[in-house]
Amino acid sequence: MSKSLGWKKLSEDVRRESILVGAMRCFFNKGFEKTSVQDIADAAGLTKGGIYFHFDSKEEIRDTLIRDFLNLDRFGFQDPEVLRLPAHLRLGEYLERLANRLTIEGNCSPRLFAEATANGGTMEDEIIAFYDSLEAIFSSTIEEGQKNGLLVATLSPSILAKTILAVFDGLQIQSDISPTRRELQSQGRDVLRSFFKNLLFVHRPDCQS
Repeated sequence: MSKSLGWKKLSEDVRRESILVGAMRCFFNKGFEKTSVQDIADAAGLTKGGIYFHFDSKEEIRDTLIRDFLNLDRFGFQDPEVLRLPAHLRLGEYLERLANRLTIEGNCSPRLFAEATANGGTMEDEIIAFYDSLEAIFSSTIEEGQKNGLLVATLSPSILAKTILAVFDGLQIQSDISPTRRELQSQGRDVLRSFFKNLLFVHRPDCQS
């Protein structure tokens, strides 16, 4: 997008989305603290005035990105076709949908979560509630799979759910912190699928995988 097009000629929705996408890329490449409003304006193809027309501050942009991400509906975990799957395949679908987020260039949600909750940030309760909801979804699915003999039952569902999310966020953070680790964005899906398939799934000749 070029500033020569004139940001005022674009719809508000297009401008707002450009700001959020540009900001996420800046936060990913430079970190929140080192990113300026001018950096975001340049990345979005707008003026600083265009940024402040939609957002009062860099912090509001960050918090908007986080709140957009915290909407569990965007993952489609409750889609009918997902809920119809047996537990072990449903768990795999959950992992696939989370991994799709890992491969998006410029995504840095775990780092933003940490920065937004540092020093008594206002987002802590919302972020904790998000992780609690994810853990509950994964834990109940794992418990169902264990009862059906489709998932390994050597650890508690709660511990396994926490481990899944910790590994997922760990991959994301590693891809954020250094250009030498960016390949994890493209490899993250395969890493998660292979690791958890071998760790959690009971291998049976008649088990669909």
